[in-house]
Amino acid sequence: MIVGVSSIEIFLPENHSLKDKRQAVKKIVEKTRVKFNISIADISQNNLWQRALIGFSIVGVKQDHVNSAIESICEYVESLYIGKIINTRTEIIIMGNE
Repeated sequence: MIVGVSSIEIFLPENHSLKDKRQAVKKIVEKTRVKFNISIADISQNNLWQRALIGFSIVGVKQDHVNSAIESICEYVESLYIGKIINTRTEIIIMGNE
């Protein structure tokens, strides 16, 4: 079993309050969750209204599949045009005798 865990740091230039940030992050999280059927959440930077850190995970049998799925998710989040991805961090965990 291969587990991919990734975080995406997003700059939200159109936000002018924490309320705007919450609405933007909720839209990103919900649309991405529905499209890819993954575990995804806003994970920190709660007091910064123009930055968000979103984390997600995906499980698969082959590492190539997990890597391509993570890339697709990042491209999808960017394609929503809600914010600009400024940093990503990914870890691949291999469990068992893969």
